[in-house]
Amino acid sequence: MNKKHILTKGKKAKAEQLALDNRWEEAQSLYASVCKSDPMDVEAWVKLSATQFRLGRYDEAESCARRAIMLAPNLAFAQHTLATVLQHQGKLDEASTVLQDALAKSPNSPEVLANLARLWEKQGRVKDAFDLYRRALDLHPDSLYALAKRGELLEKEGRLAEAEEMIVRGLAQAPGHPVLNLAAARLDRRAGRHAEAVARLEAALNHPMSQETGMEIHLMLGQLHDRLDNTKKVLPHLIEGKRRMALVADPDGSAHARFLARVEIARAWVTDRFVASFQAELSSPDETPIFLIGFPRSGTTLLEQVLDSHPSLQTLDEKPMAEVMERAFFDMTGGGPDALSNLSDEQIASLRQVYWGETVRHCDRQAHAWLVDKLPLNIARVPLLWRVFPQARFILAVRHPCDVTLSCLMQNFGHNDAMAGFVNLERVADTYARVMGAWREYVERMPLCWQRIRYEDLITNFEVETRLLLEFLGVGWSDTVLEHTQHAQNRGIINTPSYHQVTQPIYQHAKYRWERYANEFDSLLPTLSPFIEYFGYTM
Repeated sequence: MNKKHILTKGKKAKAEQLALDNRWEEAQSLYASVCKSDPMDVEAWVKLSATQFRLGRYDEAESCARRAIMLAPNLAFAQHTLATVLQHQGKLDEASTVLQDALAKSPNSPEVLANLARLWEKQGRVKDAFDLYRRALDLHPDSLYALAKRGELLEKEGRLAEAEEMIVRGLAQAPGHPVLNLAAARLDRRAGRHAEAVARLEAALNHPMSQETGMEIHLMLGQLHDRLDNTKKVLPHLIEGKRRMALVADPDGSAHARFLARVEIARAWVTDRFVASFQAELSSPDETPIFLIGFPRSGTTLLEQVLDSHPSLQTLDEKPMAEVMERAFFDMTGGGPDALSNLSDEQIASLRQVYWGETVRHCDRQAHAWLVDKLPLNIARVPLLWRVFPQARFILAVRHPCDVTLSCLMQNFGHNDAMAGFVNLERVADTYARVMGAWREYVERMPLCWQRIRYEDLITNFEVETRLLLEFLGVGWSDTVLEHTQHAQNRGIINTPSYHQVTQPIYQHAKYRWERYANEFDSLLPTLSPFIEYFGYTM
C-alpha cells in the first residue's frame, strides 16, 4: 500500500467520523480534498455528495452523485444518493427514473424496492407502492425496513388489522427496531393507547437510528405528551425533533430563506399598475379552480374533506399545479417587478394550460364538478393565481394564530422550502406574520372573491358555517357533507400530517390548546397580536 493510498484512507476514515458527529462542513472539506487528489475515487464522490446534501447544497450534491455514477454506473449507493437529492429539489419524476434504473440493475434489492415504493407513495402512486413493498417482502420476508414501511402505509390507508399484523411480525424479530416501533406507536395512537405509545417510543430512543427517524419519534412524543396533559414534557421533545429536522432539511437556513424571498417577490408584484392592468375575464366553472388556502395547521384538511363530500365539488389535496405554473411563469418572464402586469393574453392562456395539464396528471376530472385546489401555502402565490384566474374564488382557512404556531411546531411536514424553517416557535411566528401580512395587503389592494372560515367556528357550529361556505361557492347544500368523516375513511391515504385526525368525528381538544403553553407565547405576542385582533380572536 503506497503512501498516497494510506493518506487517502486516513482522510476518508476521519471524514466518516466527522459525519457521524454531524460535523458536516469539516467532513465535506476532507471528502473534497480526496476527490481533488484522486478524481477516480468513487466512494469519495458519493460521500462528498452525501455531505453536500446534509449541508443543503443540493446542486453540488447532485453534481457529485452524477460524477460517481459516471465512474460506476451500477453503484447502488450513488443512485440512492442522487435520488434523495433529486427528491429534495422537487424533481420527483427524475428521482423515480433513477430508482427504476437501479431496480432494473438490482431487481432483488429490498432497499431499492422500499425506496422506490416510498417515493411513489409521495407521488400518490399508492397501489404501485403497495406492489413494491409486497415484492420486497416476497423476496426478503424478514426485511425489517420493508415490513415497517408497508405497515406504515397500511396504517395511513386505515387498514389497521393488516398493519398491526405486519408490525407485530417485524417486532417479533427486532423488538427495539425504531422504525417498526414508530409505526406501532401510530397504531397505538389510533386506538387511544397514548401512554403505551409513549413507553414504546421512549424505549426506541435507546437504539441507533437515522436523524429523520429520531425527528419523527421526538415529534410524536411531543404530540402524545400533549394528549396526556404532560405539558412540561411536550416542548423539549418538539424542539429536539425540529433540531434534527433542520440537520436533514435545512442545515444552513437557505431553504427557508428562499421561501421568504418568494413571499417578498410576490408582494412586490402588487403595484397600482398591476391592479389596474387588466379587466377580469368571464370564465366558465370548468376553467376556473377554487383555491383553498391559509397558513398550515389552520383546518384546511378538514375543510377539504367536507368539500370533497359534496357532489358538485372535487378536491385535490396538496398537488403542485400552482407550483408548476409558477415555475413556468418564472421561466417565461424572469419574475421581475412588472412581470405580472406585463403578461399578455397568450401568456396567460399558456399558464392556464400548464395548470390544467398538471392537474390531469393527478386526477380524473369529474364532469360538472368545480375543482377545489387545496394547498395552504398557495396563499403566497395569490397575485399570480388571481392574474391567471381572475374569476377564481378563494377560501381562507383561519385558526387562532397561537394555536397555528404551536401546531406547526408539532408536525413533520416533509422536506420543502416553506416548512424548513419551522424549527422553533419564534421562526414559525415570524413566518406566519410575513405570510399573513402579505395576505392582508392583497385583500386591501386586489378585488379578490374570497371568504374566510375560522376553524373554531366550523367545529362548534358545523352546519351553519358549512352552509355559508357552500352558498359562497354557489353549489347549495347537500346532506352528503354531514358524512364527511365516513367519506374521509373511504378515500384511502390522505398525505397530510392530520391524516389520522380527519377520519375521526369532529373533536374539540385542539381548540385553544396554546393556552396551556401561554408562558411560551409571551415573547411572541408582539408578532402575533395584530393577526389575533384582525381575525377576531382574543388573547
